[in-house]
Amino acid sequence: MDTQRPPRAYSYIRFSTPEQAKGHSLERQIDAARAWAAANHVTLDDELTFRDRGVSGFTGANLETGALGVFLELVREGTIPRGSWLLVENLDRISRQAARKAVRTIEDIVEAGITVVDLSDGGREYNAETLDKDPMLFLMMVVRFIRANEESATKGGRVAKAHEARRKKFAGQEPLTKPYTLRLPGWLRWDASASRYALIEERAALLRWMFEMADGGMGVHSIAAHLNETKEDTWGAGKWKAKYWHRSYVRKLLTNKAAIGIFVPHRVVKVEGKRTKQRIPEAAIEHRFPAAVDRELFERVNARLSTTEARGRNSTAPVRSIFAGVMKCQHCGNTVTRVNKGDHVYLVCSAAHAKAVTHPYESVPYRQAVEAFTRNLKVTLKEAPRGTETPEIEGRIEQLQVEVEAGEDRVRELLEIAISDKSRVAKQELQRTEQELETVRDTLRKAIERRDVLTSTNVKSRLAAVEKAFASEPLDTAVANKALRGAVKIMVMRPQAGRMDILWHHAETPQETLFYTNRFDWEGNTIESQEEGAETA
Repeated sequence: MDTQRPPRAYSYIRFSTPEQAKGHSLERQIDAARAWAAANHVTLDDELTFRDRGVSGFTGANLETGALGVFLELVREGTIPRGSWLLVENLDRISRQAARKAVRTIEDIVEAGITVVDLSDGGREYNAETLDKDPMLFLMMVVRFIRANEESATKGGRVAKAHEARRKKFAGQEPLTKPYTLRLPGWLRWDASASRYALIEERAALLRWMFEMADGGMGVHSIAAHLNETKEDTWGAGKWKAKYWHRSYVRKLLTNKAAIGIFVPHRVVKVEGKRTKQRIPEAAIEHRFPAAVDRELFERVNARLSTTEARGRNSTAPVRSIFAGVMKCQHCGNTVTRVNKGDHVYLVCSAAHAKAVTHPYESVPYRQAVEAFTRNLKVTLKEAPRGTETPEIEGRIEQLQVEVEAGEDRVRELLEIAISDKSRVAKQELQRTEQELETVRDTLRKAIERRDVLTSTNVKSRLAAVEKAFASEPLDTAVANKALRGAVKIMVMRPQAGRMDILWHHAETPQETLFYTNRFDWEGNTIESQEEGAETA
């Protein structure tokens, strides 16, 4: 059965900085796409929307790792059919790279059978036919790309010069008139009345306590746990304020040179070919921040940390849990942590592990959790929702499945009566019920087929990737985790109830799935908290 969609319009929206989303950039681009689609009687796809928020087209990251690259990939695999339209507010939304590279991007799109529509230019269309027949159109396109690239390069140069001038002034000996930055370590503040940075005395005292405890041999996990047990308020404000003290944050405090008054400014640069950014340290400035900790104490603690708790051992190590990044605690919603206890490995709420919550310290054996999830995966994927286009059909399928189960129960009852009593009436009723059951089964099969027709190909591919990853022997943990993260937003394990709740990226409500049938050795409130071997699950 051919399930490919007919050609339709797809909106591509990009803006360079996240701040533009707070203005009218997003709304303006959406409205322009809708207006063009309505005026040209073309269906604007509402499910497959492509947005690069805070992504600059100057480096090409939107094509290499962003939504524009996803669009092209979907065209190549057939999810988006040839003959479709890509709507952009302006050609520079596609690329602000050097004209040579920008033209290559347009070529890749039009060669795939897509028409690019420039909404800012009266809906001017760029496709293989128009570019081949109209050389002036091609030249105009090149000129527009040259201008866009020059604008970005000029703006970038101005920003870099302004940053360098500000850094040099801050590194000099002139009195400050305004702060270099207000993104400060938690124990510092800007004193506007004195035009200088100052200590927040209560926090500085707490910071010194952390250093003293670390100097005495206490680990970062134990320090964080103590702060949580004593209900010490976390630092930060708004979205930067953590719910509880994390050992990673404690370690960050203990290794921050600002504790001894050294400020290390950084400049942020794009990583070539990637969407990520890299922070590059610049020359340290030693006379602007007040010291909160003695230098010798700082150096002793950092020497200990560098030899006993080397940073990055988990960040550079292979993924150790299939549930990494998706498993959440059923009680408080915090991330579930993988705790290694030598011969035994468990899944535990990270907040409970850090003694930051009052709910029970419950643990699930990791191996049994993986086995239970894998054992029931086939049924889970079969019953998983298939996307936002099919909620009514999903409800109808669920209703029909109930009717099938009821019909099968009735057939078994009538069969027993017909055999035991040799009743002619029971046999006739059995025959009629079997016919009705087959009719319901046929309706169910057609509903499932219809659902699969409406299911977007990208949802199917995500579910198929999960099935493929878990079918491999031996199971590749990193591959399985990558597949889960691509398809699943949140997983909540409820062992005492015998189920797992899965919220897929393409669904609005969680799917309740069977977790295990035979209760394994469930342990609650039995594992002592320890810092060695804990990592995000």
